[in-house]
Amino acid sequence: MKIVNAVLNYKNLKIIQDNNMFNFCIDSVLLARFWEPSKKFKNILDFGTNNAIIPLIISRYTNSKIAAVEIQSEACEIANENIKINNLENQIEIFNCDIKEFVKDKNNKFDLLFCNPPFFKVDQGANLNKRSELLTPARHEVLITLEEIIKSAKIALKNGGKFLMVHLSERFDEIIVILKQNNFAVKRIQFVYSKENQEAKRILIEAINDGNDGMKILKPIYIHNEDGSYKENILEMFGD
Repeated sequence: MKIVNAVLNYKNLKIIQDNNMFNFCIDSVLLARFWEPSKKFKNILDFGTNNAIIPLIISRYTNSKIAAVEIQSEACEIANENIKINNLENQIEIFNCDIKEFVKDKNNKFDLLFCNPPFFKVDQGANLNKRSELLTPARHEVLITLEEIIKSAKIALKNGGKFLMVHLSERFDEIIVILKQNNFAVKRIQFVYSKENQEAKRILIEAINDGNDGMKILKPIYIHNEDGSYKENILEMFGD
């Protein structure tokens, strides 16, 4: 069932979502707002865009062209509807394509790349979500792996291009190794906690293609107060 909602507190920004598919969560908002907007980014790319939530949010901070890749045709249909209802057809373009295929003729094309990837590996005997075939590829690495995502980012980005990703904090060491193997320099990292005095659940990473060494570890992000409400700094991310 499709539902039209406002995108958080962004003025005049709407999103269509389908209850049977992957709906956006705080991870996408954190990733979009992790970016430090600049006019120097002329060609922007979003890997695995789903319903295009990241392009929708970052369109509020840039006039640059945004390409968004999504392998699931059903998700692309909704993404295109979202682009249309927000009158962003001239800025955002959706590509229904496998990321690995999309980048083959896009060598060194993009300045900036976002990715909120599937978080979970698929090991032999893995307990995949049987409720919806549309949910599994968004959560599990059935169609693309972390290594394939980073290799694809390497192809798509210009030298000095910026790669922004959100992922599970428990896979941080693996992410760093693969980024280094592909000659990315990690520049900023930020751990994300649900509440204070809990373990980190997510990590935000900024890496530069063929960049110089030098990493900043930013102050942690805490999402919720003890009563479960959003912290004030998180609420500030929810709108213009």
